[in-house]
Amino acid sequence: MPPLLTVPIIAVVGSRHSGKTTTITSIVKGLTAKGYNVATAKHIHQAQFTIDTKGRDTWKHAQAGAQTIIAVAENELTTIKKLNTTKLTLNDIARNSEDNTDIIIIEGFRNLVAQALTIPKIVTVKTKKEIDEALRIFKPILAFTGALPQPEPNTQQIPLVDIKNEPEKLMKIIDERIGPIIKKKQQTRIITSIHINGKTLPLNPYVQKITRNILLGLISTLKGADIKGTENIQIRITNPNKPTS
Repeated sequence: MPPLLTVPIIAVVGSRHSGKTTTITSIVKGLTAKGYNVATAKHIHQAQFTIDTKGRDTWKHAQAGAQTIIAVAENELTTIKKLNTTKLTLNDIARNSEDNTDIIIIEGFRNLVAQALTIPKIVTVKTKKEIDEALRIFKPILAFTGALPQPEPNTQQIPLVDIKNEPEKLMKIIDERIGPIIKKKQQTRIITSIHINGKTLPLNPYVQKITRNILLGLISTLKGADIKGTENIQIRITNPNKPTS
């Protein structure tokens, strides 16, 4: 059984210049208009790519050995983490979003999401051949986007949306799929999470509630703790004998 995702994810996949970014920006606008907190993640294939700029102070910090660099500007806070991403899981990606994120839209990560049944895909296509190929590779497919004639019935009734002229059609398809999940998550949001050596343990709402109550009860007995139940609390347990790498 695949691990439970900590937050719903929709993947937008497709060939180069097939409209992935156009599709994602349309989705983000639509979901944001509905009041959802949206995060996005993009897979960058370019070797040795860095969001940082060579010669800048933040770049010099990394060159000196900093593994995490935080740049704070007037209207932006950027965190740069230097790590090997080749073995990241979907939950690893989700864990880098904010706690109040309702949904993550990811662009690319083709091999990671291809057969992940918990990740609905929107496939951007330019030709009928790409539709046929996607049907063999990706499951499940929520919709195709592209300015093609409507596909033949062998597409298993998967709709084809002209994202530039009918974005509301795609939003309706997405909201029917993930809207109830997000609303339920918002209603039952407790946000109790446990991470062990970078791995997130799946906790259903009941276990989250029990864990939260036990921890709050324990912490409330400590000197100086004034627990009201609305606090953000972090507990970190480390191994002092573990050598640093």
